[in-house]
Amino acid sequence: MGIGVAYGIWAASGIALTAVLARLMWRDPLPSTTTAGIIIVATGVLLIELGAH
Repeated sequence: MGIGVAYGIWAASGIALTAVLARLMWRDPLPSTTTAGIIIVATGVLLIELGAH
């Protein structure tokens, strides 16, 4: 895996995980637009990983 792909996955996953953990730990709001963004990020990470092979 290239460094660019690894960094992209790391950055995107960190942002999504932070939003989900904030919701679970501190009951921060998680509006539908944020949820959609997390799904888009997860899909993008998957596509990047599949495209790297």
